[in-house]
This record gives sequence, structure tokens and C-alpha cells, in this order.
Amino acid sequence: MNLDEPVDPDSEQDVERELNRLLRASPARLVVIDLRTPLVTAAALRMLLRLRVTVHGRNGTLHVVARRPLARRVFRLTGLTRVLRVSATMSGVAATALACSSPHPADAGSGVHHERPALASSRPLQHS
Repeated sequence: MNLDEPVDPDSEQDVERELNRLLRASPARLVVIDLRTPLVTAAALRMLLRLRVTVHGRNGTLHVVARRPLARRVFRLTGLTRVLRVSATMSGVAATALACSSPHPADAGSGVHHERPALASSRPLQHS
């Protein structure tokens, strides 16, 4: 799922509603959010954390592709790389998904093992 525009407090609810609709329509356990915007707002971070809880509840994994260095820096500085899997590229997501036996960073090293999930299809999200 692609996020092409920054998520702000005015659009947060609509974007989250659309993401949840797409999740309900897909059996995929590996969910990839492709952030194509350099601006990662507090609203986007809140939404991604809530989405992680939803995906985790389905025994899935949420990966975030943050293509822009500034976007990746926001995840590092906020400490969210400890709870979200963040990669610079889609191939980074694939490598992480294949290398990790746990769907959640917090489970790493805990002895929790899960089968590899199917990759969700990518679809751009546009909001007004």
C-alpha cells in the first residue's frame, strides 16, 4: 500500500479507514506501507502504530518502506524502529521478511517462530 502524500490530522482518519478496508479485503499477513513522501508527521506515526496493532492481531507483520533518508531518520529518532520494521527499499523488506523468523521486532530472540507470510499487493492510496 502506497502513501504518496503526507498524513495530517485532517486526513489521518480517512487514510486509516482506507488502509483498514484494504486489510479486511486481503488475507495477506505481510503488510507493506510504502511511504513515498519525505514528510512523516506525528499523525502518520500514530496511524502506523495503530495499524501495527491491527496487523499484529491478524498474526501478521507490518513493514514500512521509507525511501527518503529524512523519513527514515524520523523513525530512528522517535525510536519507532524498535517496534516497526523500516526499510529503505522494497528489496530491503523482502530481505528482512526472509531473514526474520518473528513477525514483530519485539519478538526477536524470544523463541517465537512464525511461518513466512504472503506478501500483500501494492496499491496507491490517495486522500483529499
